[in-house]
Amino acid sequence: MTVRIRVKNRTELPAFAVLTCLVVGAGVVGVVAWRASPHGELAARPAKTTPAAQVTTAPVFPPAPPRPRPPIGSVLGRFEVPALKMSWTVLQGTDDKTLEKSVGHVEGTALLGEPGNIGLAGHRNTHFRKIEWIRLGDEIVITSQDGTFRYRVNYLKMHKPQDVDVLDPSHGSAVTLITCFPFEYVGSAPLRYIVRAVAVEESLTRLQAPRTTRTVAAAY
Repeated sequence: MTVRIRVKNRTELPAFAVLTCLVVGAGVVGVVAWRASPHGELAARPAKTTPAAQVTTAPVFPPAPPRPRPPIGSVLGRFEVPALKMSWTVLQGTDDKTLEKSVGHVEGTALLGEPGNIGLAGHRNTHFRKIEWIRLGDEIVITSQDGTFRYRVNYLKMHKPQDVDVLDPSHGSAVTLITCFPFEYVGSAPLRYIVRAVAVEESLTRLQAPRTTRTVAAAY
């Protein structure tokens, strides 16, 4: 007996496969559409949100209120140069009467204990006589009601009297000493001898902090 097996035409197989894919694909699309509908699973699932990154910023200290200007002749603190064994009370003002008594603070410059360029003046033949022998690297100590602050000399130079930029705030936290030059000159000296010292790191840190956090100095 002969058994005959009928083989389908090769052209029928691709059509059948394509039809199958279309049917399956339509089913998948339908499922996805239902899940995305208001009644579907995707619509009910809450959307994921990414928490905002927390930004940490450094604390910013509010600027200190300006101090009232002290009256002329009032005591502000003490000025010292240990290497020269110099120690003088600092008075407010640079008028003749004040400079006859002691070292004077130049009005309009930073006050003792404040960040900025502190201007101090003295006569070359009295209170600032020893300034002639000050050297680079020497220490200047300023004591006020805010504490004791140390500065290191880094500038020695002669200037004309009109060179007022030596007191400019751009020089940073510093002490600028002004006296007449030459030291042995008779009469009104033609030049000014300028000494500048900048705050050492530890003192600079305290100068830039709010005044309420500083250590109060002992009486001067």
